[in-house]
Amino acid sequence: VYVGHEQPLLPTDLGFYDLRLDAVRDAQQALAERFGVEGFMYYYYWFAGRRLLSMPIEKLVAGDTQKTFCLMWANENWTRRWDGRESDLLIGQDYEVVPATRFIDDIVDFLRDPRYLTVDGRKVVSIYRISQIPNYPAVIEHWRRRAREAGVGELLLVSVDVARDFDGLDRSVAQAGLDARHWFPPPNPKWDWIDYGQLGADPEFTGNLLSYGALVRDMEGRLQKLPSDTYPAVMVNFDNTARRQWTADIWHGSNPYTFRRWLSATARAVADRAPEHRLVFVNAWNEWAEGAVLEPTVRHGLGYLCAVRD
Repeated sequence: VYVGHEQPLLPTDLGFYDLRLDAVRDAQQALAERFGVEGFMYYYYWFAGRRLLSMPIEKLVAGDTQKTFCLMWANENWTRRWDGRESDLLIGQDYEVVPATRFIDDIVDFLRDPRYLTVDGRKVVSIYRISQIPNYPAVIEHWRRRAREAGVGELLLVSVDVARDFDGLDRSVAQAGLDARHWFPPPNPKWDWIDYGQLGADPEFTGNLLSYGALVRDMEGRLQKLPSDTYPAVMVNFDNTARRQWTADIWHGSNPYTFRRWLSATARAVADRAPEHRLVFVNAWNEWAEGAVLEPTVRHGLGYLCAVRD
């Protein structure tokens, strides 16, 4: 899109891999442990009783890779735009066909796994677009009751912090019956546009060029007033050119040094919490089609992972 644009994003150490293979997950886990990544949150796609793209997490649970994990129910619609909005719908959520109350029964075997992430003995489950679920406070209470009945115990239910017009939380955490929320940049931080001409963008480009540095400064400011019911997060980068080409959203200026500064400030913001509540999320480990990748790449090598380790 512009001179110096980091596309295509290419792997180094792990190469091009097949997530059906135990050896791949073992290699990822070894790399994560080496650089201080302590667990993985898997996007979980469940549409009206139907699982999609679930083989990696099913293989993980069936195997013996010692990987701490938890689930985020990515209950967004699938569209050709890949932003969960209603246009050009491919697969939609239909809570009338199979109610959202059934979701807990689908994941109960994952929750029983001894590797599943717990905080104070409670299983951490994240919900992406909580307000999309009809009467969700009642659904949440049902999930808690069913988890107890199934012998799983208590849940720690977390809402992803996205905007209200994106079906984000429409009331306080307590009023919703949830336990916390967690950030998930780039949704909700500051979007600071860069003029196309400043980067010499290709004339065909009609997407968004945005400043990574401005986003980081905005988030560093928010950390000064971090609510006690919020778990913070950082992002490596975001660039979905691989999906959108000339209409992509591209954050310009991401680099391991700025990322390290942001992550360091984020870690300090939770340092005074009880140990199990010192959770910091990173977007992401291997979201290759959106440029949010901690795994080693040709351009930056192990740079971002070294930032995490530091």
